[in-house]
Amino acid sequence: MSRKSARYVIVPEDNVFNDSMETTSFQLFRNMHHRLFRKAGMRPASTASGSDDGAAPAIRPPLRILDTDAGRIRLLDSIGENEASLVSMAPLQARALQRAYPGLRVRRELMLYPLRYGPMNIIRKQAKPGAFRSAKVLELRCTDAATGKPVAGADVIVVLDERRGFGISEVKTDENGQFSTPLPAAQTRIDAVICQPLSGYWPMGVQNIEVTPDGVTSVDLKLEPIKDGFRDGLDRMLAAAKPGDGKGVRVAVIDTGVDPAPGLLLDRGLNTTGTEPADEWYDNGDGHGTHVAGIIARVAPAAVLHSYRVFAADEEGASEFAIAQAIRKAVDDGCDIINLSLGQPSEPVSISREVRRARALGVVCVAATGNDYQAPVSYPARSAVVAAVSAGGVIGAWPDGVMTPRSIARHPAPVKDRFFAEFSNIGPEVDFIGPGVGIISWVSKDSKGVMDGTSMACPAVAGLFARLLSRNPGILGAERNQQRSDDIIRMANSHATPIGFGPDYEGAGLIDQG
Repeated sequence: MSRKSARYVIVPEDNVFNDSMETTSFQLFRNMHHRLFRKAGMRPASTASGSDDGAAPAIRPPLRILDTDAGRIRLLDSIGENEASLVSMAPLQARALQRAYPGLRVRRELMLYPLRYGPMNIIRKQAKPGAFRSAKVLELRCTDAATGKPVAGADVIVVLDERRGFGISEVKTDENGQFSTPLPAAQTRIDAVICQPLSGYWPMGVQNIEVTPDGVTSVDLKLEPIKDGFRDGLDRMLAAAKPGDGKGVRVAVIDTGVDPAPGLLLDRGLNTTGTEPADEWYDNGDGHGTHVAGIIARVAPAAVLHSYRVFAADEEGASEFAIAQAIRKAVDDGCDIINLSLGQPSEPVSISREVRRARALGVVCVAATGNDYQAPVSYPARSAVVAAVSAGGVIGAWPDGVMTPRSIARHPAPVKDRFFAEFSNIGPEVDFIGPGVGIISWVSKDSKGVMDGTSMACPAVAGLFARLLSRNPGILGAERNQQRSDDIIRMANSHATPIGFGPDYEGAGLIDQG
C-alpha cells in the first residue's frame, strides 16, 4: 500500500446510549481540536466582509502535529471540539488509527461535484484524438443564428459512441467559433456533435452524422440566442411567483460562488475552501452557483441569499470538509434552507454529520439526486434528513432545433406534456421533483445561460420551500429545533401533487403553490 499521505476526515461514531461516556476515542478526538486551536486564537467570523477582493485570509488554522497510537499525524482543520476533523496521514496509518480508536470513523476525504448535466455525464470515456492515425477529420463551426457571428469559447461534445459514452469533451471553440479533431479510421458515423456555450445561447447540436470516407466531415451549427421573456421549463412547470414570496427567509447556496446579478438579494458570503481568501465568495467563473441562485430568486424573489463558495477557482471538485464547514456556517448564520446542487456516490461522513445537525436545529437541506441516468441517488441527497430532488420538464419548453429534447425519458413515459429527465437519478430516497431541463438563469452578474440537471431542479424546489415558508409565519418564526424542520418538510409534502411517474422518480411529486 502507498505510503504517500492523503487527507482523511475523522468523526465520532454516534452512540446515543453512551453519549456522556469519556472514552479513549473521544479523548483523542477532542485533543485534535484543542491542539489545532490552542494557540491559533479565535476561529474566523462566520461571515466575511467584502467579497472577491482577497482581503480576508483563508479559513484554516496553522498546521499541527499530533502523536497517536498510529504514529504522528498532521492536523489540518476541525469544525468543532466534538465535530469533524481533517487530517493528513498515510493509508497504513489510517487503518491503524481506526483499529486503535474504534469509537471514531476514519474515512478518506471525498470530492463532490456540481450536478449540472453536461459533458461529464455524456462522455464517460475520453477519446485520444492524437492517437488516431487517419485522414478523417471533423470540422465544426458554431455561429449566432441571428447575426452569423462566430461563437467563441463554447463547450464542444463529440459523441463517437453514445452507448459506451465514448467521445471527445473538455474542448472549446476557438475565436472563430471553430473546432477540429481527427477521427478514428473506422468511424463511419458520429452519434452527436453538441455546441454548448456558457452564456447567451441554447445548446445546439446534430445527431447521426455520416462521416466522409476520406477527408473532412463539416458540421455547421447555428446557435439560438436566449431571448428575453422566453417561457422556459421553470415558467411552464411552476406557478408564477408573487413579489413577496420568500420574504423573511434566508437561503444558503453552497456552490461555486454567486455573482451579484440583477434580482438576487445577496446579503453575505464566505469562502470555505481553505485555500482561497475567505471573502472571495463571488462565482469562480463556472457560472453554476450563480445559475442556482438565480433559479431560487425566480421562484422566491424576496428571499435573502447567502453564498458559501466551496469550489476553488479552476477546480472541478469541492472537498467534503469545505462543504461540511459551509453547512455549519449557514446554520449558524441563521439560514432556513440550504441548497446543495452537488453530489458524490459514496457517503461523505462529515457532510452527513452536518446535515443531521442542521435538521436538529430547524434548518432543511435540499439536495440534487444526481445525473447518472437513473442510477441510485447520490449523497448528500441520499441522507434521510435531506430533501432529495429529481428532475423533470415540460415538452416543447425550448426553441426548435436545440438538443434539449435528448433529455426526455421514455421510461417512465411522459404524462401529458410533463416528462421525467432521462439523466436524473432515482430511488426510494427521492422526496420531490422539480424543473431541471432547459432552465434559463444568470451565470454571471450580466449574462444568462441555459443549464440542465438535478442541479437546476434542486434550487427550484428550495425556492418553493422558501415561498411556502414565507407564507407560513408560524413555522418561519418557530423555535429552531427538530420540530421546526419537521414542520417545514410536512408543509412541503402537504402541497405536493404526484405527476404520475411513481414515487421512486418523483417522491411526493411537484410542489403546487399557486
